Amino acid sequence: MTPAQAIAQLDRQIAAHGQDVQLRAAAAEPDTAAATLRAFVRGYRAEELSGGVQQGDTLMILSPTHLPAAGVETIQRGDGVTIAGRARYVEIANPVVLNDVVVRIECTVRG
Repeated sequence: MTPAQAIAQLDRQIAAHGQDVQLRAAAAEPDTAAATLRAFVRGYRAEELSGGVQQGDTLMILSPTHLPAAGVETIQRGDGVTIAGRARYVEIANPVVLNDVVVRIECTVRG
């Protein structure tokens, strides 16, 4: 699978099964508007609770396709995210790379 194929497949899945989230950079000015992005969001399963992941954390998967369109350059720890009206923050942002190309960003969201 090529990086382009992986990104296209992720984009289709997020379009079909994702939800809108609002992302605000931690370093942004207080009056800066949040960027709305489409993401796949789910809770972690019990067997996934390790390596710093806690009960109550949420997995949020973003496509690199949607970041530039929303004016977002990077996702990093401390960025604010609102999911279904609930204000939270990014604890871990892990880019997944295939052949030196970021094909998705997996985030652990807490709060």
